[in-house]
Amino acid sequence: MHRPTSDSSCSNLLRHQATCLNRQHETLSSSNLAAFGVSGTGDIDPREVPQLCAIWCTEAARPFSALADASHQKILHPTVVKHMPFDKILSRSVHMLYTAVQDAHWKTLMNHNSAMYLGADAWQSPNGFDILGVVIYRLVHLEGGKIKLEAMPLDFVQLARSHTGEYLADTMRLVVEKFGIQNKICGIVTDNASNNSVMVSEMKKFKWARFKGDVQWIRCYAHILNLIAQSIFLDSSDELEDDDVEDQIGRYEDDPTDSGDNNGIVDENVTLQPDNLEAELTLDDFQDLSNEDEDNDLYTTSMGKQTLAKFRAVARKLRKSPNSKLEFVELCREMGCNKPHSIVQDVCTRWNSTLDQLVGIVRCNKAIMVWQKDKRHGLDRKHHILHADIKLANHLVSILAVFYEQTLQVSTPGSARLTHIIVFINEIIDLLSSAIKGDGNQYPPALRNACRMGLQLTNKYYTLTDCSPLFRIAMVLHPSFKDEYFKIAGWEEEWIAEALQLTREMFNTYYKPLPTAPPLTNPRKATKPKTGNIAQLGAALAARGNLMNDPLENWLASGLLLDDGSPIDALKWWIQQKRAGNTHGGLLQMALDVLSSP
Repeated sequence: MHRPTSDSSCSNLLRHQATCLNRQHETLSSSNLAAFGVSGTGDIDPREVPQLCAIWCTEAARPFSALADASHQKILHPTVVKHMPFDKILSRSVHMLYTAVQDAHWKTLMNHNSAMYLGADAWQSPNGFDILGVVIYRLVHLEGGKIKLEAMPLDFVQLARSHTGEYLADTMRLVVEKFGIQNKICGIVTDNASNNSVMVSEMKKFKWARFKGDVQWIRCYAHILNLIAQSIFLDSSDELEDDDVEDQIGRYEDDPTDSGDNNGIVDENVTLQPDNLEAELTLDDFQDLSNEDEDNDLYTTSMGKQTLAKFRAVARKLRKSPNSKLEFVELCREMGCNKPHSIVQDVCTRWNSTLDQLVGIVRCNKAIMVWQKDKRHGLDRKHHILHADIKLANHLVSILAVFYEQTLQVSTPGSARLTHIIVFINEIIDLLSSAIKGDGNQYPPALRNACRMGLQLTNKYYTLTDCSPLFRIAMVLHPSFKDEYFKIAGWEEEWIAEALQLTREMFNTYYKPLPTAPPLTNPRKATKPKTGNIAQLGAALAARGNLMNDPLENWLASGLLLDDGSPIDALKWWIQQKRAGNTHGGLLQMALDVLSSP
């Protein structure tokens, strides 16, 4: 307040006080938490709102309309609500983010000089769009000398027409050449669908520098595991969730001659031939199993199908009848069954859901035996589970536990490589072979018959893996296998020689160091030429020198490396060699490229 110093009156003092109080009140009402030292969202730049909304929608595949929901806007920042973008602006923002991320990927991939592998899979989104997902696998060198295996989504393409092999190949070409990595692709991993086979053949015609078509096609082992496990169960047509359980059991009873040999996986166009069977199990062995007197044995193949149908009837009853569910849970508590007191309903396309169902049946079997007899909340008599059914469920769980463990391993990013697959397949073959032979009568004939189809399918993919040039080279470069694996596996000498020749051809073509110019020395004096034995000694010395300078021969001549009798992690061992500066004459980079294949 401006007033003369000679004026000592108190006039206008109340008005001055009221003005100051109003100013303080306005300051407090317009301040935010940050002004008082409370950290939070702080102020949001209105220009950032479209980007924030686009990220929120894309990270969890949320619809744009979710932002306009009134209840949702009540928990949003006032700045976001005030500057909420329209759907068209959100769509444009998503495209801008997508383009920016692609540019960053392009720069990263162009600077990558090692091998890359493609992964492809097609599926249908919940809103009905057919999508082709393309993934790139590579070995990334980080700061501090660290190396990690990376699986990075490359692109997602909406498929506009039928998924023919030619159309998929053209789509893959557009994606790969958009990022300029066509000359770095050393292989592709997909499932074994017939259109993928055509796609790989068509991609060979593109004449990419390092992609040679079918010889570099890697079958997805997780998909193979799923097929083998499903082949042990019923036909996919019998496992549809909407099938009536009574009709399923009726079909089995009407066809007593069904031996269960038609449990193949039709989707993959698999033709199972007896020639694909393992050497230790001949056709006579399988014929002996088929000729067993199963009429007097509870565990026939048809009975095995009926048992699984009964289990599905239990799961369906508990899901659709709340009163039956309450009665069942109460019985589980009274009889001390382990939690959870529920039976999972299986899905025909996911064998692990059937495993979860079997585990639930075994866990709550005491309560099931009592609950199913309840006339009001239980099951029809034809669906009643017997003790023999519980026994079969236990056997199935023991078989499928190995499949489940392997599925977890191959589903972990960077944990399963090409050289690991042969160990996994051998484990499956040993398991199914023991079940079929009936060692110690551990497994009933029903399960042994079911395992026959699984073994045939396993041997089919075992043969495809063994015949893969990429796999052979990976085994040669594995410190625990080399060429000794082929000898132990009983490969013919011609096959072993071919595997070594494939390894040498790849080394000489892409990885062999360029010869260095010899140092300049004083010219030697002319000497009298050697003849006879002396000349032969000189030739032998020169040959030995060439042999010692051959990195591949030196590698094969060195001993095998094992970890307490088990194979070591090959990729980890080669990475340690890189840190130590040991290039093994050029084999180092070749091993890193091959062993990093998915």
